[in-house]
Amino acid sequence: MLTVLMATYNGAGTLPQVLQAYMGLRPPQGGWRLVIADNGSSDATADVIAAFRARLPLSSVYVARRGRSPALNDAVEHALRHGGDGSELFVFGDDDALPERDWLCRLQDSARSHPGYALFGGAIVPAWRARPADWLLRLTPVGLTWGITSPELRDGPVYPGLVWGANMAIRRRIFEAGARYDESIGPQGASYAMGSETRLNLEMHAAGNPSWFCPQARVAHIIRAPQVRRDWILRRAMLFGRGQCRLALPEASVELLGVPRWMLGRYLRDTVGAALAWLRRDPASLFLHQWERAKLRGFFHEAWRGRRKRLPRIVISSYSGELGGMELRMAQEARMLDDSGYDSVLALRRFPGFAAWAQGLRAQRLRVRVYEPPLFLEHWAWRRWNRLRAMLTGTWRLRRLRPDLVHVAFCWTSYGASIVWLARQCRLPAVISVHNAFPLAPFSDWQRPFLREAFRAVKGVYAVSPSAMRHFLDLYRDMLEPATRLAVIPNGVDTDAFIVSPERRVLARRQLGLPQDALVLGSVARLSPQKRPQALLALFARLAPQFPGLYLVLVGTGPLEAMLRLQAQQLGLAPRIVFAGFQARIDLLMPAFDLHLLLSKNEGFGIATIEAMACGVPAVGTDVPGTRDILHDSGGGLLLPPGDEEAACGAVAGLLRDAPRRERMGRLARAETVQRYSMPRLQRQLRQFYAGLV
Repeated sequence: MLTVLMATYNGAGTLPQVLQAYMGLRPPQGGWRLVIADNGSSDATADVIAAFRARLPLSSVYVARRGRSPALNDAVEHALRHGGDGSELFVFGDDDALPERDWLCRLQDSARSHPGYALFGGAIVPAWRARPADWLLRLTPVGLTWGITSPELRDGPVYPGLVWGANMAIRRRIFEAGARYDESIGPQGASYAMGSETRLNLEMHAAGNPSWFCPQARVAHIIRAPQVRRDWILRRAMLFGRGQCRLALPEASVELLGVPRWMLGRYLRDTVGAALAWLRRDPASLFLHQWERAKLRGFFHEAWRGRRKRLPRIVISSYSGELGGMELRMAQEARMLDDSGYDSVLALRRFPGFAAWAQGLRAQRLRVRVYEPPLFLEHWAWRRWNRLRAMLTGTWRLRRLRPDLVHVAFCWTSYGASIVWLARQCRLPAVISVHNAFPLAPFSDWQRPFLREAFRAVKGVYAVSPSAMRHFLDLYRDMLEPATRLAVIPNGVDTDAFIVSPERRVLARRQLGLPQDALVLGSVARLSPQKRPQALLALFARLAPQFPGLYLVLVGTGPLEAMLRLQAQQLGLAPRIVFAGFQARIDLLMPAFDLHLLLSKNEGFGIATIEAMACGVPAVGTDVPGTRDILHDSGGGLLLPPGDEEAACGAVAGLLRDAPRRERMGRLARAETVQRYSMPRLQRQLRQFYAGLV
């Protein structure tokens, strides 16, 4: 079924002709219905609707709140409450738009032919009541002024800003997910900012819902005689300028009097140009200058009333000591937030390798700042002095970043809590992401009151695994407000970059200096105590005599590297162990592995585990929180009992001897990763988590 929605205010002059045209529509498959929102009309609109109620599948709602957007929102609510299913199209018409007979059928066919698209626009041609002068028609932007869309546009993808409200269709599921018109913009009397459907369409596009143009779905827009007068057109230019201020983000530029300085210069030039055109008796040039001045006046009107669009800024910070999975996830999240309509800033402490990493992120157009507030909840020594320093300098530095929301990533127990406390002092909302399964350690009498105060700022918490969330709540449940949003959002992997590739396998082994027929154990992890690389080395030493063609590749750096190199030499295994160091393109290296091993003593969520699985490499890990969350029900991985070296050795040896089993596990690993951990899935989960928090 198709649902047509229409808002009308004092539309008695054109509505009878429009509804008469609706009576001639060819019904689409499954039928259709019409919902009219009467926006407090004071003329005979209600009588017109009543006269057609028996002749059309028509229902109506009365909306007292003035404005096209409130009226359409109420019509949407009415349609959602009364029947329909998720495959239904919501088609938007207007009380002065005359549809052709096959209008609904064309839109339905387009939607069925392009299931990956959510927004559909059609052609809008003028139905002049009085035709404007040729020179005026030639110079006027017909789309912005009269909502006209040429039927000459090709049948195909279209920029959502070119889909106008008198002829567009949106899948019902978009509104079921919460999309609505912004009631602060759009027609509401004589003075308003244009752009209600434009904002909705652009928000859909930013959320990953593309647009399609169907020129065969055509309506004729009735354009009344007053609407072709010069003063009315210039009035529309001002309303458009007001909408641009609300919707558009001007490029960074020097500002003066609260608006871009170049706009003030343009306004002055157009003022002079209009005066010269008037002296020359040049109506065309005079009109163009007047149109630009009207648009700029509209922009200034909104900007000087504090309504200028600014993306909500999310500052992502943490207590970072080294470059690891948490830091990579923070950068990944910053990219996704930027793509989702936020303005993100990574504000981090410096750690070894920070400068090079930050430079690479900036090259990708991510904003990275150094933020190193004094930490008084994490460190016991000098805690009172550090709290005083935090009050004096930490809050000031946080405010300088101009956040609307502060995201603090917790890598361990209270590591990050000082930043949450600073957000509270700045009266800023905060969210916490949990990247590890913390031990249940009691807080000191010094920490507890500050933590309680800090957590009053927390509006949401997400963890990268169910285990991490359980451990966090065991520590902090009594400090969280009842309305705090909780979610589990696992790490993601780019399944377009991490792929199964025999060609990459050959090249990676060549790069690492490994025989093409070798058995290769790989581990991508920091060489730090948490990851237990010494246990992996001991396991390899037990396996090496059984498998003469077995090699071990350690990808990563850390404080244990020198000790591990020495142990490899002492065991006589140095020729069969490759220390690959830090690698920027792990996706090109992982296909070299036959198994990926992660023997951590604890994990929040092993990013390297799912990256290996995405490459079709079976993943093996110790049965600890974080790794268990990934592999406990996975056909593409295997859990090892922690502390039982003999059992671990036997399990890995069994996999090394069974090539068909490894191949089968690799296929399942790839399929699971695409289904559970793809980047589009992660981005959807992040959008849902942040929605309404900023």
